[in-house]
Amino acid sequence: MLHVGVVALLSLIGNGCASAPASPDSDRALPIANVSQVVIDAVPDTLASGVEEQPSNREQPGPNERDLYRTRSGPKVYGYFVWWTRGLWEDLDLSVYDKIFFFDVTPASDGSLREKNGYPETWQRLVDRADSFAVPVVPSMALLDADALQTLFESAEHRNRLLQSSLSLIEESGGAGLHLDYEWFAPATDALRDGFHAYLDALAEEAVKRYPKARLSIFVPAFQPEGMIDISRIPDAFADVVVQGYDIHWLTSPVAGPLSPLHGWSGSNWHTIVRGMEQASLQRDRMFLTVPYYGYEWPTDSDAPGAATRGPAQVTTYGLLDPEHMPDMQLSSRERAERFGQRRDPVSGSPYYAYSDSTGWYQGWYEDPVSLAAKYRFVNEQGLAGVAVFPIGYDTGQLKRVLLEQFGSRRVAYRMR
Repeated sequence: MLHVGVVALLSLIGNGCASAPASPDSDRALPIANVSQVVIDAVPDTLASGVEEQPSNREQPGPNERDLYRTRSGPKVYGYFVWWTRGLWEDLDLSVYDKIFFFDVTPASDGSLREKNGYPETWQRLVDRADSFAVPVVPSMALLDADALQTLFESAEHRNRLLQSSLSLIEESGGAGLHLDYEWFAPATDALRDGFHAYLDALAEEAVKRYPKARLSIFVPAFQPEGMIDISRIPDAFADVVVQGYDIHWLTSPVAGPLSPLHGWSGSNWHTIVRGMEQASLQRDRMFLTVPYYGYEWPTDSDAPGAATRGPAQVTTYGLLDPEHMPDMQLSSRERAERFGQRRDPVSGSPYYAYSDSTGWYQGWYEDPVSLAAKYRFVNEQGLAGVAVFPIGYDTGQLKRVLLEQFGSRRVAYRMR
């Protein structure tokens, strides 16, 4: 089974999930079900009479203006801010994003909130900065433990408590919304699936009633047949679906290869994912795909793409992070490619590097402006809803330009008094 979900967090805490090996040969279609990460956020009022659109360098509304927001007319760009990067956000241009997910808040198996990682109090300056660019910050509620998920969703009492916890997070977000990331990595029982969807239905109903401007969202894996989430049963209130587009090769993958291949690799690629989503009745204008700003460096048997790995990977970041914020993540894939020589996989288009030492070969795979530009063009050409970056900041701002080139700058709109 393919590892899915918020891979960077799992990498940092040393977890992994087994998945099916891939090889760089064909586009054989794989079964896909229960895929995606639904992102539901209330869309601002459409530009209409009385609304004036201004260039994006205008930061604040004037005294006679109100209802400031920024948006893109085409595909949107969402970004995950992860709590463990601490103050890294201060060096980023938050105005690039149409929405930011704060990752994460963890529920307990009884539906209460177990860990909030300082949300919202510790992160008020982040929220204020984003708000100055009219970028909503939406809390992400994440749970990946199989036993906890089963205990949670098979109990009506626990589901009801989780519903109240979820509504409290929407309240704390100022009514901005809520993002869900409940990940189940095996075939699910009817009781688990029905319980999960009972919770989704109740949350959608209550959120629409109490917070009509809130946008809800949910994560669902790309390759997870018979899983916990049934795409066709996701309530309409969850207007956008953010589909897993990374970790095609994961932390403990048996072979080395691209994290986010656009083509090839035995059908484990973006083309197959989009086809699978459509087979699951997901419309393209609701479909987001995730892109990684992290990479993996595996010990391998050789320098050939698809070589067997000799152990788990190390996590790399595209840019070299400030050690004050991230002292334990000081491997930059860009710098290592400059040191060892960048190669490019002709099948997927993804970059990688390879080197050897006394212990054997190593391969480091990641994404760069060239491979990301191809993926962003794919999103535009296929009429998808947009992309979601995981996590923002791992590029130290170096991948901003390609986003703007492919999706354009956000523009500011004001509804005049």
